[in-house]
This record gives sequence, C-alpha cells and structure tokens, in this order.
Amino acid sequence: MLAPDVNVLVYAHRTDEAVHEPYREWLEDVVNRPAPFGLSWLVLGGFVRIVTNRRIYTDPTPLPAALAVVESLLDRPNCRPLAPTAEHWAHFSSLCRASKATGKLVSDAQHAAVAIEHGCTWVSRDADFARFEPHGLVWKHLVLG
Repeated sequence: MLAPDVNVLVYAHRTDEAVHEPYREWLEDVVNRPAPFGLSWLVLGGFVRIVTNRRIYTDPTPLPAALAVVESLLDRPNCRPLAPTAEHWAHFSSLCRASKATGKLVSDAQHAAVAIEHGCTWVSRDADFARFEPHGLVWKHLVLG
C-alpha cells in the first residue's frame, strides 16, 4: 500500500508549485486505483499546516479549502487512514537512534515509523528518507517534473 508524504500532497494541491501537474496526476492515479492507499494523520495535519501558512505562500490555501482537500481524500473508498500504533514509540525512538535523527529528521523518523507499522511503501520527494531504509522503511523516491 502506497502512503504519500506531506510534500507529495502539497505539490499535488498547490498550483503555484513548479512540479504541481506531475504530482497531481500521480496522486489522482493512486486514489483512482482499486488498490488501497494510506494517509497518515500526521501527514494530513502537516499538509494543512503548510498549505495554509502565510510565511510559505503569499496566497495560502484558505483553511476550509485545505480541510476539504483532506476530507475528499479520506472519503475515497480505498483510503486507509494511518495512525501511530501502540508500538509507535518503540519504532520511532529506534529509528531516531539508528539514524541519529535530529531536528527536521525527527519528524521524518516519525513518518517512517508509521509507514513501517502499517507495512506501507512511503512515497516522498525528500531523499532524507533513504536513511531509514536500512532500518525497515520501504520507500519510493518520487521525483517528478
């Protein structure tokens, strides 16, 4: 099951991103397949945080529109919401230690832990996720456009 990172959703949503069109097409293809896809609650919160942020975008996505994007994805019959499991802290802390994650990489470790817990293939434009591959993360480096 594919599970996209925050950056994939942001690029697919924001028409002012240079790589918008290929990411939009990729996401549409995934959500329109019969196969399930995963969406982490952590990713969805990150998506809303980023696209509504005036420090990032001159014309940020209005909150109601950002929430509607998330709700439309969650409403797909093949969508599987992904929550951290009861073993999340063990997975997360192990990934942090093994990869020596600090700063920005800590949130990457948390995303990786959720993907591992649910047996997902993590999909991200962020090459930093390669550091978690030796520790159990199955991932795809999605560089489009």
